[in-house]
Amino acid sequence: MAALVAQRNALISGGRLDQLKNSPELITAAELKSAEQLREMMIGFAPRLKLKDVAGDIRESFAKGEVYGSINGNKSIVFDLRTNESGDVLSTAESVRNLLAKEQELLGKNYTLGVGFDLSNEIQEKASIVQSNGLVGLGLVLVTLALFLRKRIALWVAISIPVCIFGTLAVLPAFGQILDVFTLSALILIIGIIVDDAVVVSDRIVALVEEGYELERAVTEGIKNVFPAVLASVLSTMIAFVPLLFLPGNSGKMMYVIPLTVIIALCFSFIDALLFIPAHLKGVFKQGEAVAKKGSSQLKWLNTIVASLIRKRAVFLPVMVATIIGLGVVSYQSLTYLFFPVDGAYLIEMEAEADTELSLDEVWKETQALEKIIKNTPEVAAWYGQVGTPVSTWGVSLIPANQRDRNAEQIVADWEKQAESITGLAQIEFDVDGGGPPAGRPVDLRVVGGSDEGREKLANDLVAFLQEIPGSHRVRRDLNAPSPQAQAVLQYDWLNYYGISAMQVGDIIKYAIDGQRVTRVFNGEEEVHFRVALDDNDRLPTELDELLVRGKNNQLIPLRKLVRWEFTDALAGIDHYNGKRVIRVSAGLDTTITDPVAVFDQVQTRFATANMSTDYQGASIIVTGQILETLEAERGFSVAIGFALFGILLLLLLLFDRVFETLIVLSVIPLGICGALFILFIHGQVLSFFAIIGMIALIGIMVNNSLVLVWHLMETEQACTRANMVEFVIKGTQSRVRPILLTTVTTVAGLTPLAYGLGGYDNYMSPMALVVGWGCVISMMVTLTVIPSLYLLVKQRQFGKA
Repeated sequence: MAALVAQRNALISGGRLDQLKNSPELITAAELKSAEQLREMMIGFAPRLKLKDVAGDIRESFAKGEVYGSINGNKSIVFDLRTNESGDVLSTAESVRNLLAKEQELLGKNYTLGVGFDLSNEIQEKASIVQSNGLVGLGLVLVTLALFLRKRIALWVAISIPVCIFGTLAVLPAFGQILDVFTLSALILIIGIIVDDAVVVSDRIVALVEEGYELERAVTEGIKNVFPAVLASVLSTMIAFVPLLFLPGNSGKMMYVIPLTVIIALCFSFIDALLFIPAHLKGVFKQGEAVAKKGSSQLKWLNTIVASLIRKRAVFLPVMVATIIGLGVVSYQSLTYLFFPVDGAYLIEMEAEADTELSLDEVWKETQALEKIIKNTPEVAAWYGQVGTPVSTWGVSLIPANQRDRNAEQIVADWEKQAESITGLAQIEFDVDGGGPPAGRPVDLRVVGGSDEGREKLANDLVAFLQEIPGSHRVRRDLNAPSPQAQAVLQYDWLNYYGISAMQVGDIIKYAIDGQRVTRVFNGEEEVHFRVALDDNDRLPTELDELLVRGKNNQLIPLRKLVRWEFTDALAGIDHYNGKRVIRVSAGLDTTITDPVAVFDQVQTRFATANMSTDYQGASIIVTGQILETLEAERGFSVAIGFALFGILLLLLLLFDRVFETLIVLSVIPLGICGALFILFIHGQVLSFFAIIGMIALIGIMVNNSLVLVWHLMETEQACTRANMVEFVIKGTQSRVRPILLTTVTTVAGLTPLAYGLGGYDNYMSPMALVVGWGCVISMMVTLTVIPSLYLLVKQRQFGKA
């Protein structure tokens, strides 16, 4: 029957008739355009038979679905719409929603065009958070400048911010970058940093004017005095960020724009500080104008503290250094490492495995209980899923974190309790998606290779061990539950006797049960397939036994002579990893107790003593997902930090041409990092990907102030003698109190809103802002006390040798 239908439905091109006018194309058309034409198709003349005479049913229908789409709990046809690389997500999403609204009016109430996930909502929310925090930070920076600087000077220093920001935005497209959340976050990161150079230059020029220098000379001498230090500080910050451009993995690609944005902004900041600021200051001060020192800018209380601590350096220095390093070590041992924190997460992924005996419709009914739990959760914005047999998956979007009282982990814990009452699903897995690559659970391991028994034993032992680890929860493994299977065992002797191949028997059974597409037609733009199959009521083995198979000499042989039916259980599906059979074992984590890398280290230690070839018959454990990406990022971070330190060391040696002064400047780095670790600890944060990026960025930022201070002391060291060296260092440090304090406060002011989520919390950028902001505060304390104390020790050593 299938062959007859395929032969009857034909549309064949015979070429062109060049002998006729216009060379028409010759077509042999014998298409069956409708079910009625198919029913009337002649299949025999002796006797006269039509297809409808032998077919049980000929009808138009839809192809049998292997999965059901689900949007917000409704059975749906799901479309996945994506923009191209040059497309704007926000405008595209708005256009799609407008189109859906128009189409909905045409469809009426019978059908609904629902949206289960919209990336533009996340982007819009994050952009709103970043913009709000950026505006608040910008306002705080402007207030800080107004408080510390003369109003006219503060105005021109403040103008440095839009100059650098808009200049950076103008250049970024040339590097193939767009304005996204990470770009905006990077701009917030540098709001306070880009005014540092302008503050240093303007402060030095104003100081010379206050000392009575003529304006032209004050500008010239001021630039000459600070140019090497400003250049070195800009380069040191760039050097710290440059290695971040080459971080490996998906995470490195994702945050590539952050160091690029900072580097470009620093270039504009350097140009602004050395060209625009001096030119504007000439307009602020009139030639020959006497300028009195601004009393409030002297910060006498801070100068007194600095002088007192430097004089008591014998006690203060070891106590300060030991305290900072001790706090850093204790904090590092207490912190857990999580690639992307989930405290602000808004996505939850779910996977359910149903009993393998259930049909697709039965699985849909069972999963409705799970979707009801989602529907009744007020924090859920929308969700979509794919219901299949035996595995079904969903993605759930939550409303923004600042609009709900529970975080994603608390919601999942509640869902797990409610899901215990669902009996039709063998296993339900919930995962909180932190939003960054890679997706999936914190602990994601694969038991690979070996024998079936060895893999099962290793997977079971691994599950048991993970359940014993403190902080590990929701441990899951692939069930690999057997499903019923009917096997047609071929009788090869009879196959050979009747001249029938195994392929013929398999095709007959395939036609009977699943049906086979035998031909197709096009109705307009729609492709319509013809499928031949047995009726649903004729598919029992006893009925299949009566199917006829054509053998040699056109004999029709009943299927019962060719096969024997055997009923057994077999795996519903077999998963592979690099060509080997695999069982997945995964777990969630309480990040206040442990982290993925620590768990994997324990797993390695536990199974290192096992003889995998004998105990587990050759099965092995392979790490994937977050752990693998984390280990790769750790290696990338190690290389980045190494290159940054080496580059800054080389730069300082070229600038100072002295080893001890170089080491003094570099001493601020370990102290600042220890302080940043302590800040993360007391704020209850984890050591995340972006927190580490903040520390790498902090390396370059911390060097700036200490570099400028040591350079100033070296430039004036001819006035230092054995008798006055203490007062010389104190006076030199006090001369830098105002610019160091101002640059620190502006940086902190710009980052505080983002660090504490004053305009909305962002789990990516807030830890980085927290590290950089408080790191600058600790760096200021170290620069004004520890650095001059170390410098004084070096000078005493030099004078002692002399």
